[in-house]
Amino acid sequence: MGSQASPQRQHQRRGMARLLSNTISRARTQRIPFRVGQVVIGDDPFNGRHLGTVAVIETPYVGLRTSGNPQGHVVFYDYRQLRYPE
Repeated sequence: MGSQASPQRQHQRRGMARLLSNTISRARTQRIPFRVGQVVIGDDPFNGRHLGTVAVIETPYVGLRTSGNPQGHVVFYDYRQLRYPE
């Protein structure tokens, strides 16, 4: 029968597995080219066209805070529907 690994060795293996898992999941997530605080235009047939400031990023969605709306109002767009103003 096989010998049992020491508790320290098991802890090292779990740590390495966690590191590898986190690295792979970061590599798979989509890279959103916008940052909080940037001014962008969102254009969507359901939400309409809005100029706003990026307030929230929850992959793959980006929340825009627009003028003329209440303080906590955020309109969400798919990041592919956003562009920089010209």
